[in-house]
Amino acid sequence: MARARAVDRRLFLLLEIAARRLDREADARLRATAGVTTAQAAVLFLLARRGERRMGDIGETLSLNPPAVTGLVNRMEALGLVVKTASKTDRRSALVSLTEKGRAMGDAADHILRDLNTELEARLGEDDSDMLHRVLTRLATER
Repeated sequence: MARARAVDRRLFLLLEIAARRLDREADARLRATAGVTTAQAAVLFLLARRGERRMGDIGETLSLNPPAVTGLVNRMEALGLVVKTASKTDRRSALVSLTEKGRAMGDAADHILRDLNTELEARLGEDDSDMLHRVLTRLATER
């Protein structure tokens, strides 16, 4: 039986608002210090950790639709952060890999986001940080 609540907590809305605020804060710091956006940093991290990826894999991992991935990767390629090459096994598919510049900017972004994580953990405290990590990991990985 569901518990009666005095106030409708609107978890989805609160999660969306918090995510947008944190994303704006991270984006501003990343742009100012590392020269990349949060979306670009996510692609750089993915490629640094897992190596060359198909465009579709990037979209699936980051929950982006194909046009969004295409635009993001094209902008990153124009900035010299990634290189896009045709797949040897599937002509319809492109492979994306890091350039040295992309790796360096990804490393810079990693330091900034580690600092943001440390600040967020300090604001929340250890117990709430651990709980939030468990909940967000569960929401991000459940299908």
